Amino acid sequence: MNNNKHSQEEILEEIDIRSENITNDEINEIISEEKIVDKKSSALDIRKYGRFIRQMKLAMSLLKDFRNKSYTDVPWRSIGFIAAAVLYFINPFDVVPDMLPVFGYGDDAMLFAALFKSIQTDLEKYAGWKGINSKDYF
Repeated sequence: MNNNKHSQEEILEEIDIRSENITNDEINEIISEEKIVDKKSSALDIRKYGRFIRQMKLAMSLLKDFRNKSYTDVPWRSIGFIAAAVLYFINPFDVVPDMLPVFGYGDDAMLFAALFKSIQTDLEKYAGWKGINSKDYF
């Protein structure tokens, strides 16, 4: 059995379930934890995880703009996916612990790649609204 594929399926299932129950309070909590997200992201090798780091920044920007009601042209389901994924990223007790350097952050990057692909249209619309070239993220 391919452990990475199995992990990705488990992770996506976990995020899907979690995203259905995201609340505005949790979005506020995620935004208040932005320094943790930045710290974890900045500790990564930019050559290996550059796209993942950019995706994380885009996700946080979208959550902030959504919370501030400056950008609301996005389905709640996409917000839920992003919020659940960011919560997963900052949770040190995720499916594959981040203490394992080869697999810990790899599962987070794998998750975001799959997640961003599933809501790519919504993120491209946001990037266009923000004046960002979405090609840097996909």
